[in-house]
Amino acid sequence: MAIVTVMGASGASVNVTVDGGDTLALANAYARTLQDTAAGKSFATLQSGINMAGGGNAAAVITVGGAYALEGAYVNIVAGALSQGMSGNILTSHVDISTLGVTTPVDVIAGTTGGTTFLGGDAGGSFLATAGDNVVIGTDGDFTIDTAAGNDLIDTGSGNDTVNAGSGDNQIYLGSGSNSVASMGQDTIVGDTGTQAVTIYGGNSLIVLGDAAAITDQAAGSTISVGGGSTVSGGTQDLINFTGATGTISGAVADTISAAGDLQVRMGVGNSISVTGSLTFLNGTGMTTVTAAQATIFGGADLDMTVNASGRTLFVANTGNETLDGAASSMPLHAFADGGDATFIGGAGNDTLVGGTGSATMTGGAGDNLFAFTKGPSSGGDNVITDFGSSAGNLAALYQYGYENGNGLQAVLDSATVTGGNSTIQLSDSTKITFMGVTDLKASDFTLS
Repeated sequence: MAIVTVMGASGASVNVTVDGGDTLALANAYARTLQDTAAGKSFATLQSGINMAGGGNAAAVITVGGAYALEGAYVNIVAGALSQGMSGNILTSHVDISTLGVTTPVDVIAGTTGGTTFLGGDAGGSFLATAGDNVVIGTDGDFTIDTAAGNDLIDTGSGNDTVNAGSGDNQIYLGSGSNSVASMGQDTIVGDTGTQAVTIYGGNSLIVLGDAAAITDQAAGSTISVGGGSTVSGGTQDLINFTGATGTISGAVADTISAAGDLQVRMGVGNSISVTGSLTFLNGTGMTTVTAAQATIFGGADLDMTVNASGRTLFVANTGNETLDGAASSMPLHAFADGGDATFIGGAGNDTLVGGTGSATMTGGAGDNLFAFTKGPSSGGDNVITDFGSSAGNLAALYQYGYENGNGLQAVLDSATVTGGNSTIQLSDSTKITFMGVTDLKASDFTLS
């Protein structure tokens, strides 16, 4: 616990107790600013009850517990213990401060270990609580609110407020204004209306916000619910729910994510995702599960994804090694390999699985599936089809090879190698295709264009 001495009335000084490191620098800055501007201020020691500023640019100190109602042009208020030349003096009583009647923006610093209840007025200003458990209630004024290590209750009212909540277990209720919160503790933050931006540093918090919220999570273990058009960035092992029609989340690690509408997921790692609407997934990695009405997926290196989609799924691999397991999907998958090692597993639908320049292992699943290869810069890989013979409707599509002319396909089939019950063909661009469990490839197994 630290003590900051602040200049007070008639040359007297006030000790402000600081029990949180994040507020120590702010208290020191407040003390320096007040001293630098002291020549233009009239100082007074307030008494419990109603206090009227003696003129403009008034500053005052509170040195004993009680309730203080302020009216007039106050610009600085300090609550703490009279120093009396003793640096160890601290104020331990609770203080109530109302600035409802203050006509100018007022900067308040409260350093009593007994905590402070602060009622902010319409003129706005700042409130810095450096000790104790505090209650802050805003109205229409715009305030910057800083608290220390206590367990604080903050209601911003309808102003546009900036809240820097300390390391305690804080309860923060955000009103209809445009508010910004930095959460250092294990906080409960609620804001159904207004425009809310929250940064989570402490983690293990509960965040419930309305539409168009923006959350930056630099911690872990929080439960987050946001409305339509909201964004969430970062976070680890969070439980996140998007309740509106749209939402965006990026950089999440090992989160459980749900959405009532459409959701875009960017650059996540190892998440569990459930979307009632459409999912757009961009450059994610790690072991990832997806349940969605339909999904458009652009993978990243080392993505291992399981998809259960009731609608169509489009999967486009990147250059790294990737796996798409759509065995639980009831509708068609359209999957495109790239330069890495790709593994595609289809479901009950009629799937289209496309080879690339890398090695692709394809399992079509229960439907009538198309295994496609196109001559050009995106081909040339070494491919394996594991279940080509499982459905009479399965076909291999060879595009732009020209094999439909001059009996070209039959020449490829005549050159096939059959080993261990599997057949392998090589195309003119060095693409290799191994048909596992098939020893009698026929022209009717292919479609050409």
